[in-house]
Amino acid sequence: MKLVQPESGQLAVVVQALYAVASAEGAVAPIPVEIRSIDAIQRHLLNRPDPVAGTPGPLPADLETMLDGPDLRRMTVRLMTMLAVIDRRVRPEKVAVVEAAARRLGVEEPGVAILRRAARGQNKRIALSLMKRFVDWWSPTGRAGPRDWLRFLWWMLPQLHGAGTARKNREMLARYEALAELPPGTFGHTLYRFYAENEITLPGGPKSVPWIMHEVYHVLSEYGVALEAELLLTAFIGGTQEETCMDQILFGLLSYQAGQQIVGGVVSEGLLDPEDYFRAMARGARVTVDLVHGWDFWAVAEVDMAELRARYNLPPISAQERRRVGGYNGLLTGSGHSTPADAVAA
Repeated sequence: MKLVQPESGQLAVVVQALYAVASAEGAVAPIPVEIRSIDAIQRHLLNRPDPVAGTPGPLPADLETMLDGPDLRRMTVRLMTMLAVIDRRVRPEKVAVVEAAARRLGVEEPGVAILRRAARGQNKRIALSLMKRFVDWWSPTGRAGPRDWLRFLWWMLPQLHGAGTARKNREMLARYEALAELPPGTFGHTLYRFYAENEITLPGGPKSVPWIMHEVYHVLSEYGVALEAELLLTAFIGGTQEETCMDQILFGLLSYQAGQQIVGGVVSEGLLDPEDYFRAMARGARVTVDLVHGWDFWAVAEVDMAELRARYNLPPISAQERRRVGGYNGLLTGSGHSTPADAVAA
């Protein structure tokens, strides 16, 4: 997610816009987790060590004048979209504030449509929209056609696979199993251990999927598999992406903060710790490689993890974070693997 550092006057407008969401333009009092989130957003995403204060009330009258750049406008709408979920309720009056800001700023953001559907309880429509963008990403053309959908559904229905697919799967599985022979500490060996220790089937194995990106993000980010860590992982992934950043972020917030069932798997409620969450998003935004378009795992499978993270401008998580969220450092003793967000929205 592209982050923009606003100037002092712009920062005050951004913060007031966030308070407009949290208060539904002054109709309700912001709750503590929303206030803490606004402060954490400033610290970790807007590079403001000492957050400025805001007050409940309407959107700033000078919103369009002060936020005059397209990147700053889009980032502001995205931050407002996130904040509308944090109270767990996805209240229509808060969503209306986000929609009004997007209109005034001329921002078309898919996350706003997801937010609107969440407020209406249209979770199946959210899942379909996330799946469509995933298949778009998976398509060689970047825009899913009938052939891409058939290919996707084929992988989702292994009972239809014939002898030719079985042979290809054996070859794929053998290639991933060979990662176990790489030196400890390399990316490939660490990824193999993550699969093994969490009892996840390698690609090519029975009931597996032919992509590894969710597990790749786990290993790169060092976030483990506890639900709190899965929420941080969605923030981290969203931070690394641009076009689909809000797919990841809203999936995580809706699933693990608001307790809404978007796709199959475990959901929970109230897991957000603002400092950890927005720090994770900022870590993802620092990554200097595009892991979605054209990235090749096999080209870096033999690279040492510390070297790879340095190459990608990704600092390790702190020891305190690792203890709190079950961080993965190759020695994980995790508690199960929740439904991967990027199985529907890579």
